[in-house]
Amino acid sequence: MKTHKPTPAKAGNRFPIVIRNGDVEAKIYRTPTTTRGVEYDTFTLCWHLDGRKRRRFSDLDAARREGERIVREKGIGQIAVSALSAAERLALEGALAELAKVDGPDQATVAKLTEIVRDYAAARAALPKSATLAEAAKDFAKRHPDNVPHKTVAEVAAEFVADRASAGCSEIHLRDLRIRLCQQFATAFAVRMASLSGPVVQSYIYGLQNTRTRKPATNRTKENMLRSVVSLANFARRMKYISADLALELSEIPTPKKQPSPIGIYTPGEIAAMLAAADKDTLPAIAIGAFCGLRVSEVSRLDWRDVRLAERVLIVQAGNAKTAARRVVPIGDNLAAWLAPHVRPFGPVNPSDEDGADVGNALGNRLERVARRAKVKWVRNGLRHSFISYRVATLKDVPAVALECGNSPAVIFSNYRALATEAEGRAWFAVKPEGEAANVVSMASAVA
Repeated sequence: MKTHKPTPAKAGNRFPIVIRNGDVEAKIYRTPTTTRGVEYDTFTLCWHLDGRKRRRFSDLDAARREGERIVREKGIGQIAVSALSAAERLALEGALAELAKVDGPDQATVAKLTEIVRDYAAARAALPKSATLAEAAKDFAKRHPDNVPHKTVAEVAAEFVADRASAGCSEIHLRDLRIRLCQQFATAFAVRMASLSGPVVQSYIYGLQNTRTRKPATNRTKENMLRSVVSLANFARRMKYISADLALELSEIPTPKKQPSPIGIYTPGEIAAMLAAADKDTLPAIAIGAFCGLRVSEVSRLDWRDVRLAERVLIVQAGNAKTAARRVVPIGDNLAAWLAPHVRPFGPVNPSDEDGADVGNALGNRLERVARRAKVKWVRNGLRHSFISYRVATLKDVPAVALECGNSPAVIFSNYRALATEAEGRAWFAVKPEGEAANVVSMASAVA
């Protein structure tokens, strides 16, 4: 076998070479190595520091220099330890014993203790003066994902809706929460609640689409979803399902900028045409929406018991109102005339079968079909918008109209004021069935 011998070490070298500094020593061994049939001299430096250590060198002088450095630094450390008093030695031994309880005997070394002291110094420098490292560790552990209950978004959403139900929220509000959180949001995020993040949730909300048309949802819809998600996050924070930092992160998602859209209302002629085209079962619902301003969902839950024609008032019970607040709405002369032939002692005003999840949808579809038969362009929430606009124009009392329609004066003032003139308002509330007094606008003349 062909061999190659590098420049030999100085004559007289005997292996192992011992390097000493007091009681501390390191040894260099000659450890020839063969690579691809060629033999090379290599040298292995060995010393003890929390166990036996080894390092291989191709140059003997380099191995010697490293050995001298190691024994020198190790010797300084041993001298420092030997200079400790008996009490200081006991304290050091106690510290190592405590370290062994946490990390095990193999890790309970002076070197490890030195590393811990460095970490402590860095952590302590980052803490307020009055805080302790133990307090910081407990707070961190409390908020760490591994120590947070493994609740999914669906589980937390279900708990939140149940909590709101026990707090007495209206069925309308609970229905909205179930649709937005339990169905839409929980389906989109089939993950742990604690794994949510602000950017991901924001991307989802900003990308919402109308489930029927697949077009981008309105910013009002996005804002409503964001409000529900933030409420869910605050509930999860109170229940210790997520950290306060995550709840704050979700609450700081910017609210989509509201897009101003014109309020659509019907003319007196258009409402007269719709009432003329309505069947006898649907006509009361149209008249109540147009001349009392109830929401479609509120009309869909209305019982004839609450239509008190003799008293000229209509009662919207708290459980049927979107705002969960009972309100009393006056019944005007024209509405009384429309309802008189149809009024009953009890039973639903809504002629449609509605299920609990989508109450109001079936009635809304009926009203839209009536508008098509009357050749009137269907306006979403147009009956309610029309009532508020014409009522403000004639009554000229925004707070009173707000009480009647279950809205805030600020919304009434900003959205509905000046949409109609007083003359148009009087014409709206003068629309009555055929055969009424001569000073009342008949349906035939209103359509014309």
